[in-house]
Amino acid sequence: FAARRARDRGINRVSSKNATFLETMRSIARMICRQKGYVTSDDLREWVSRHPEVGKPSHYNVYGAIFHRSEFVPGEFVVSKQVRGHGNRIRVHRLKEPK
Repeated sequence: FAARRARDRGINRVSSKNATFLETMRSIARMICRQKGYVTSDDLREWVSRHPEVGKPSHYNVYGAIFHRSEFVPGEFVVSKQVRGHGNRIRVHRLKEPK
């Protein structure tokens, strides 16, 4: 539980410093999900690279915060194609089904 509390504290810290960016990117993540059925952090990084007017987050971990406790459901893992991703595994996220 201590590790999860530390994770949540870190997410809260990065979220509070990037609230506008998070709001924008959650909207973009929903749009991408509706278009192709899923979204990854790679998709969002690619979108930001094509839309520099959005700005950059204060820390790269903000991309994970986009999906934390939101309307997205984590699914399988894929390998990141971003150079910054170093070939790490990242989650595929889908929108929650309406009840």
